[in-house]
Amino acid sequence: MTTIAPPRSSGPAADAQAPPARRRKDPTPYLLIAPSLLVLLGVLAYPLVKVVILSTQKWGVAQIFSASGSPSFVGADNYRALLGDSQFWTVLVRTVSLTAAMVGLSMGLGFGIALLMRRVPAWCRRGMTFALVMAWSVPTFISTEIFRWMTEYNSGVVNWAIGAQPHNWYTDAAQGLAVATAVVVWGAVPLIAVTLYAGLTQIPGELVEAARMDGAGAWGVFRHITVPVLRPLLTMLTTLSVIWDFQVFNQIWILRNGAPASDYYTLGIYAYVKAYAGHDYGLASATAVLTVVALLGVMIVYLRQIAKIGEVS
Repeated sequence: MTTIAPPRSSGPAADAQAPPARRRKDPTPYLLIAPSLLVLLGVLAYPLVKVVILSTQKWGVAQIFSASGSPSFVGADNYRALLGDSQFWTVLVRTVSLTAAMVGLSMGLGFGIALLMRRVPAWCRRGMTFALVMAWSVPTFISTEIFRWMTEYNSGVVNWAIGAQPHNWYTDAAQGLAVATAVVVWGAVPLIAVTLYAGLTQIPGELVEAARMDGAGAWGVFRHITVPVLRPLLTMLTTLSVIWDFQVFNQIWILRNGAPASDYYTLGIYAYVKAYAGHDYGLASATAVLTVVALLGVMIVYLRQIAKIGEVS
């Protein structure tokens, strides 16, 4: 009696039934991701390694125009000089304070707009979405120039609206940085609002209904349902905002016409001035390395959150 062997199955179902060890040996995912990894290594890793090396070298005008042209190794001297500079600590505190204000305002306004979008009629929600996307699409240079025009000394519309014309917003660094904060928040809110609104639409209606049947009011639903469900998105957006706002540069630089006073320095501007005005590229590189180290913890939180979202999906 002849036995007919069943045909060997193939396709996704067969792959799903394959032993885990066999699936792990499939090189296709690694081959597909290899080009992206190579580009990232070339674009990000190589410059980062060069900056770390430069931070341990003495490289200034003398080295650039010397006959040998080679920088000298100085070990941790640049870091010691940086940590002993009182201006560096002032700039660091200012950068952290600005970042906290920008992130807090961006997340608060973005979350508020997302909640509002759930309450308004569909036609109004579509209009709000269109306005947010349009605001998001404006380049930073253009939006900063608009804010500078709005706060212009003689004919600024803000001065006219508050009846303080003429008024120079940039004589006092606190007021000038407040304008820069407004520019950053204005550019960050659209992404946060649209993303959180998309998250709000994924909250199961029966979950909210069950909470209300248990006696939860609007605040109870927000605290025990909305925030826990959106926590992964809130964590991801907050960490991204911290990374972006900690490196704020363009808005302040443009508002001050490319020559900000020292009261306007953030870590990014401080490093730029040290490199291209002071021609101390080793010290500027040390500043850049310390900035990356300061953001390393935030980046780890972000990557862990991305991994968790990937595991859930």
